[in-house]
Amino acid sequence: MIVKTYRARTMREALLKIKHDLGEDAVIVSTKKITKSSIFSFFKKELIEVTAAIDNKIDKKPQESFKAVAKKYMSKEEKTIKKKPQTNELEERIKRLEKLVENAGKENIQRIVKDIKYDLNDLKSAINYAKKDSDIDLSKLPLGMHKYFNYMCDIGINKKYSLKLAVALYKNINKDRISDDTYVKEYLSVVISQFFKFNRLSKKAMVLVGPTGVGKTTTLAKLAAIYKLKFNKNIGIITTDTYRIGAVDQLLSYAKIMDIPAVVSITKEDFAHALKDFSDMDNIFVDTVGRSPKDIKRLSEIFSLFNNTVNLNISLVLAINTKEEDCLDIYDRFSRLPIDDLIFTKIDETNTPGTMLNMAVKLKKPVSYVSFGQDVPDDIMEAEPLKVSSLIIKGYKNG
Repeated sequence: MIVKTYRARTMREALLKIKHDLGEDAVIVSTKKITKSSIFSFFKKELIEVTAAIDNKIDKKPQESFKAVAKKYMSKEEKTIKKKPQTNELEERIKRLEKLVENAGKENIQRIVKDIKYDLNDLKSAINYAKKDSDIDLSKLPLGMHKYFNYMCDIGINKKYSLKLAVALYKNINKDRISDDTYVKEYLSVVISQFFKFNRLSKKAMVLVGPTGVGKTTTLAKLAAIYKLKFNKNIGIITTDTYRIGAVDQLLSYAKIMDIPAVVSITKEDFAHALKDFSDMDNIFVDTVGRSPKDIKRLSEIFSLFNNTVNLNISLVLAINTKEEDCLDIYDRFSRLPIDDLIFTKIDETNTPGTMLNMAVKLKKPVSYVSFGQDVPDDIMEAEPLKVSSLIIKGYKNG
């Protein structure tokens, strides 16, 4: 057995090194993120460390795997089959697998039958999906991947993205472990993480904008508490939400409990004055009033407060239990402001966290935080790509 460890900037780069060095049959043993620093640099680099292994014993008479036999058999048969709708193609593949079962010899019969049953169930799952949705052609999806394609669709990942992810997943995983749900989902988390970009707060003031009810005030309180208690920063809070008294009282109460100075700003002049008063603070968090994305007049009032104000990190807060098309509309309306990043909330209130991936891909914006409850300051985390992708694939579990 040959075991080697590789370090690379991305998972894709690491896989290319492994394939070049150990070949296509190498097995991924473990993956983790590491930070590499140098005495010549003040900056730390984040790398992915992947350990891979391959059996170096050479079998003089290697036995063809069931997958290889099935692939060879099916490729011969496909030459005689005319072009049919995708459901018919999938049904033909089932018939050929059933024929393999009938013709299987006694040697390794249990293993072969187990593999075939898994593939039969996978194909039947594909047919059921194809009958519901004819927009996606699943006839070319590799055996064993229909199950995971369906799973991704069920958790809200766009079906076209799900198809591409399933194909990419199949090309890279250890095929002998294709029925191991835990292994495949762990690997899928790594693949999906490549589509997220993380934005760590680098500007002094962070402004939270978004429609009514997405959890801006609670999110701001969580962030202020984290920066105050965990990072030991001097924090100031500004609220421009004078529309909802309850929200102002709630935020001022949080500020008093945490011993954080907080002020209310009504006009652009008030806001500029508050920023000046907090100029000696390490960080400033700004809450805004929630407005309907269709209320153009009210939105303009929000925009006027922050236009031409420098050194602001403007974060658009989106509740992930909102329909995807509504999230896209919200972004379109609020994009009159220079949106720096996204914050996703209410992860604990949805069965389709995959919407986060759809938003990240379609909007091409980094994500700074993900929130999943009401507890201050616990129910929030930095949106590191692998953490977010794991949350999508494994789901939110309370406690």
